[in-house]
Amino acid sequence: VVKAINKIVTPGLIDLHTHVYSYVFKYAVEPDIAGVKQGVTTVVDGGSAGEAIFGALPKYIIPQSRTTVFCFLHLGSQGLTIMPELRDWGEINLDATAAVIESHRGLIKGIKLRLVGNVVASAGVEVVRMAQQTARKFGLPIMVHIGDMKKQVSPTLTQEVLRIMERGDILTHVFTPSFGGVMRPDGTFLPELREAVERGVVLDSAMGTHNFSYAVARKALAHGILPRTISTDLTTTSVNGPVYGLPVTMSKFMALGLDLKTVIEMTTINPAGAISIQHRKGSLKPGMDADVSILELSSGTWRVEDTLQETLELTKLLVPI
Repeated sequence: VVKAINKIVTPGLIDLHTHVYSYVFKYAVEPDIAGVKQGVTTVVDGGSAGEAIFGALPKYIIPQSRTTVFCFLHLGSQGLTIMPELRDWGEINLDATAAVIESHRGLIKGIKLRLVGNVVASAGVEVVRMAQQTARKFGLPIMVHIGDMKKQVSPTLTQEVLRIMERGDILTHVFTPSFGGVMRPDGTFLPELREAVERGVVLDSAMGTHNFSYAVARKALAHGILPRTISTDLTTTSVNGPVYGLPVTMSKFMALGLDLKTVIEMTTINPAGAISIQHRKGSLKPGMDADVSILELSSGTWRVEDTLQETLELTKLLVPI
């Protein structure tokens, strides 16, 4: 029996985009830092590993974690241990990628690709098609990162990619202020974005160190463009700010105008659906995994920054209990 008087009891929170391949990817946090220590029962690694370095994740990292871990496999063989990745075609081995997915079908929930690097800059949307075709062999989605700080890729690439994304594919960093984002200089949004949402493409917030703007988020929310999932993109460079973790990220969205019920949906049943585990997680229905998060809504004043150092004042903060 756990006393939860005056607390908020929810399905176990799910962080759809983290980096938890600790000690292999140097910026990754341990799964429990992103997970149970934040009141989060399930985390999804967003492509820290590619096929060549994947083996240590299920053998050494996951068995030591109380938090449930799933992952997206990076299209690049070395994952994010080389950044920017995809410097040349030698980093992509589709046969080996498919073999790793086949061997870990319960763990791998899709293929991750960042729209950065030489190969993406030269081949553009064809690299995304390649990831998509490989993922589809296993009935899986792709997760596409937008936001190219080096401005290497074509200025129209995000539009081209949105046109080919299909139901279930995930666009992550949807509120990035960086080059390649979905908001145009005049404050309007790419028409391809709404069309993609209508087709069933999942919009993911993934705050991260470099890819979240309160200004972009405010304008998007005012235009009815909401994320389907709220996630953190948590790393060692953001766990002590500006991201902190999933409850703080949820609190930011409440300060931006979303209500408590909505942010809980965006961190439970919605991400569960995005990685096809809604039959096990994301709900408190009988028969589901017994994943439960207990939170408290505290009052006070907290100032939190975004990528551009704009400060948002929180008067309510979700705290993991």
